[in-house]
Formats: sequence, structure tokens, C-alpha cells
Amino acid sequence: MGVKDYLYSEFDSSIVDEFLMLMDVIEDNLDLLLEELYSNPEAVNDLFRMFHNLKSATAYLKLKRISNYAHLIEDILDKVRGKDKIPEDVIDWLFEATAQIHKWYEDIEKNRELSPADMSILKKLPKV
Repeated sequence: MGVKDYLYSEFDSSIVDEFLMLMDVIEDNLDLLLEELYSNPEAVNDLFRMFHNLKSATAYLKLKRISNYAHLIEDILDKVRGKDKIPEDVIDWLFEATAQIHKWYEDIEKNRELSPADMSILKKLPKV
């Protein structure tokens, strides 16, 4: 069963539609915000909020794979909040880690089952 099929069969359509809009916003803005981190460390707050919302929404929708992954990214973002400069290795890791979010977005859009999480990202966690 595809992700959309599952969501619409288990939850009110307005909740699913809201989640799908959230995913569209994330897909449209994620890489731009990550790129902005190089020159504007304050962008981390928008990214943190984005991943906090993603974590909460996917936990409610019982999409644990995404929720757990979003929680990991949220934790890293929280550790660099308030810094004058975001370390480049953290930004590089975030780009690599969020490739999975893009993959899941595609899975959702094409109504496929969610791809497995790329857990190799854990071996590359930045020291923050």
C-alpha cells in the first residue's frame, strides 16, 4: 500500500491534506534554507521549526521512520542554535542527511511505500 493510500485510509482527509502541504513546503524550501546557513546562522531557527513540525506531524500519522529521522536532524539543529557561525561540516552533514527527506517526499508524491532510512548517516554525525 502506498503512503497516501495508508494516510487517507487511517486519518481524516483534511489532516492528510495539511500534512501533504507541509511536505510541499519542506521540499520547496529545505535546500534554500540549508544553503542560507553558510551566511546566515539565524536560518537554523527556521530549519529547526521545520523539522520539529515534521517530527510532530509524522509521529501523529504513525510514520515512525520519518519521525525518528526528523528527530535526529532536529537534535543536531538544536545543538547549533545560537552559534555565530554554523560549522561547515554540520551544514554538509545536513545536506547529506536531508537527501533522505527528499527521497521520502518522492515516495509520498508517487504513493509508494516509504523507502528504508539511510542509517549510514549515523556514522557521519558531526561533533557539535
